[in-house]
Amino acid sequence: MSEMIFCQTFGTPCGELILQSVAGKLICCDWSDGWHRATIARRLERAFPHASCLEREDEVIAQTKRQLTEYFAGTRKTFDVPLRFIGTDFQHAVWQELLKLPYGTLTTYGEIARRIGRPGAVRAVGVAVGENPCSILVPCHRVVGANRALTGYGGGFEAKRKLLQIEGLEFDDVSESGAELKVCTSAQFPLAPGA
Repeated sequence: MSEMIFCQTFGTPCGELILQSVAGKLICCDWSDGWHRATIARRLERAFPHASCLEREDEVIAQTKRQLTEYFAGTRKTFDVPLRFIGTDFQHAVWQELLKLPYGTLTTYGEIARRIGRPGAVRAVGVAVGENPCSILVPCHRVVGANRALTGYGGGFEAKRKLLQIEGLEFDDVSESGAELKVCTSAQFPLAPGA
């Protein structure tokens, strides 16, 4: 018997998300036109080779939509949607660390590498952050470069900027080549030495 994957798209102020769930857990909240969409889709196809996709809302997708709507309205700062990560042990470690990032705070790839006990794996952390299958819920948008510049984001540079603005972070004029935070207190952005 094959597993049933429930699938729906969901429009947000930052773009369209693809929501997918299986067995009562969200497996994907990804940007429909994101640069890493194909990578995530292939990973899910390998994990569920005989699954059927049903374009219908289940309770998990309904819960995800409600919570995302509240987030964009500024009334929700945390999510409690049940998640199921499909990826390597290293990716799981990175994504679990992202879940610990509080609303309105930032960190760097180097700091995440340090926190998971792999300080020399900064680039690998960057790849894992970029392949996060559950955007916004697993807040990879809260990761910036060591120089406090905005870095790439699966939903696009402008979506990342908007998400951080929702969380109270402001920016100077921004461009994809390197935007720095205009307001960045040590409470918002604690940098570990060497991060």
